[in-house]
Amino acid sequence: MKRIEKFVDSMYLNVEGNQQEINELKAEMTNHLLEAVHELKAEGKTEQQAIAIAIKRFGEEKEIRNVIGQLFEIQKIFAKRILYIAVVCLIVTMSSFYFLWKVEESTAQGISDTGSLISYELKDKDVITRDMKRKIEALVEDTNYVSGVTIYKSKNIISRSGENYIDYHWKGVQPDFQYQRTIWAPKWLGANFHTFGNGDEQWFVSIDNRSFSRLEAAVLFVGMTVYWTLFTIWAIINAYHQKRLRIGWVFMFVFFNILGYLIYYFTAKQGLIPSKHDEFYEDYI
Repeated sequence: MKRIEKFVDSMYLNVEGNQQEINELKAEMTNHLLEAVHELKAEGKTEQQAIAIAIKRFGEEKEIRNVIGQLFEIQKIFAKRILYIAVVCLIVTMSSFYFLWKVEESTAQGISDTGSLISYELKDKDVITRDMKRKIEALVEDTNYVSGVTIYKSKNIISRSGENYIDYHWKGVQPDFQYQRTIWAPKWLGANFHTFGNGDEQWFVSIDNRSFSRLEAAVLFVGMTVYWTLFTIWAIINAYHQKRLRIGWVFMFVFFNILGYLIYYFTAKQGLIPSKHDEFYEDYI
């Protein structure tokens, strides 16, 4: 039956992949051919005739090679796609996070500038005139993130503890001026509102503004979780096909991700970790 063994070996010539899987597939093919040969011999065929017919029935050599090659190619493509998706997810996550972070940074700067301009309008004024109100309203309307401004006289909200500072126990105090408007802030995007307060000895200005800080945190958490999981799966598959998958490397991939894989890669590059085919592997484990 050496002819069958040679035929099976030729089918897997230059096929890359996990050697254990290849050996299992070769053994399965050999068993099918041997069963076919025994059946043909029972029908009266000689051994050589039975082998020739069994091989012919199994298919042309080129066709079988293609099927086997496609099988292992599918595994490679699957692993590569996982890696590509992980990388794309990381890029999209970091880009989105950076964009939202810049938006929040720009909003914070804008609110600070608006607060400064309002404080400038109020400087050295004892009362808020109609003209001042219009200017303050115009400052609010010039932004797309300020939903309201409330202004109090500082003396009305000075802490009762006797300390000479303005605290936030001014809820319920009648404001000297208030302007509110509706701005775009979809809850499904995690939009919420923050309050910015700034004051001096004469006036205290409270500015309500829209924030996407929740969305910023959600994008970073979800995106990094998806990336981390996909990269870990790819690293485990890759180590498995390289016949170096052990529980230690799994922990490295799970907890250290790309850093763990770099350690895995360079130890293999430098030959620091023996493989199952090394002479001293059994002593190592």
